[in-house]
Amino acid sequence: MKKKFFNFYLLILHILVFISCYLNSPKLCAYLLKISLFKQKSLKKKFNNKKIILVLYRAIGERDIRIIQDASNKIPKIFFIRRTIVKLIFYYFSGKRKIFFNYLKPGLNFNEEDYFNQSEKNKIKLEKFWTDVISNLKSLFKNKILNLVTFNINYYAEISLYSSCKKNGVPVKLWYKECFRSAPEVDHLINSNRYNHVFKFFEKISVYNKFMKNCFLAIDGSNTKKITINGCPRKNDYINKKKYYKKIQNILFLSFHNKKAIPKNKHTKNLNWNLTYNKTIKILNELSNNKNINIIIKRKKSARYEPLNQVSKKIKIFEEGAATNHINQADIIIGQNSASSIEALINGKIVMVPFFEKNKKLKRYLFNFNKQIIYSSENKIKKDILNLINKKVLFPLKNTKHQKTISYYYGNPKNIVKNYENFLNN
Repeated sequence: MKKKFFNFYLLILHILVFISCYLNSPKLCAYLLKISLFKQKSLKKKFNNKKIILVLYRAIGERDIRIIQDASNKIPKIFFIRRTIVKLIFYYFSGKRKIFFNYLKPGLNFNEEDYFNQSEKNKIKLEKFWTDVISNLKSLFKNKILNLVTFNINYYAEISLYSSCKKNGVPVKLWYKECFRSAPEVDHLINSNRYNHVFKFFEKISVYNKFMKNCFLAIDGSNTKKITINGCPRKNDYINKKKYYKKIQNILFLSFHNKKAIPKNKHTKNLNWNLTYNKTIKILNELSNNKNINIIIKRKKSARYEPLNQVSKKIKIFEEGAATNHINQADIIIGQNSASSIEALINGKIVMVPFFEKNKKLKRYLFNFNKQIIYSSENKIKKDILNLINKKVLFPLKNTKHQKTISYYYGNPKNIVKNYENFLNN
């Protein structure tokens, strides 16, 4: 019942935001934006009251912030903005026909081309509206100092918001969470040039690791004074110091997108991981007949995967929630290009990376894994799994050979709380 009331509240809220755009009332929109802000209710700490951080909500980003909030009393009070509201405002000022909308997907066929093909007239109207909304929002917060935090450079519906914040003297900070990339993805990001113009709106930029800092410097040298390497707070979620003996039985497959870590361009049009994916499912189906093995697949609804009917009914499939709990409970993790695969190494689990492609050049699109855990043979990965089943192992494994991989992506965990205190306060 509570969920139904909440969904009804969201629907009414978004309708009212739509009306505020129709009436060209930035004052009403600012009020609606303020009352729709939400925060973590469980935190019972005193915060620096001079500054308020408004964060454009993303689940992974929220977890990063929560970790820093739990560890520090020195950061400002944080409120989250519903990104659907920002998308809705962009939709209204786009050239699309104004029809009744689904507030979760404003504009129905809404995509980044609507941003890049935006007429100059609509762009001016949108920025003018947002500029007045932020001005009114500052008034509603009276003497508070506002900052805005976002987690990516390509949230196209939000770029006019960044511009308007800058016009109102509200600093925009980029807490960049997309720091898990293959080398070709980094090269593509440097050379694609599509969102490079967004950097001028950011006052400060935080990245997890050195290679992403170098990437942003290659894109725009003026980022030098803005950017800091602060590490990934989520690393602490996976560090397991408690040792325990466990009989190996549980296998977790981190299902992956068929083009994960393969940049989208004309040269990679026909490249994908379909062969590796299909063969991995085939191996798991065969292993599921072993009564000593429990298999779970963690997948996402939003990504493109092979049809579920190819998976044995003996295998459990989960789509909701993060992979954290599944990683903690698993003994062997089969995964490829994902933060979760690296998190499993941090957690001290046995990790196997399948690579069954005939085109060996595809290996360059894999993450920076130690070659010892990359499997090119189906028989070898199956044999190694069967040899491990029912074997008693002392967990967490030290995984010393993988520290280079972990540090490469997650950065240096030293002084991580202090780093983010400085990022949010300065």
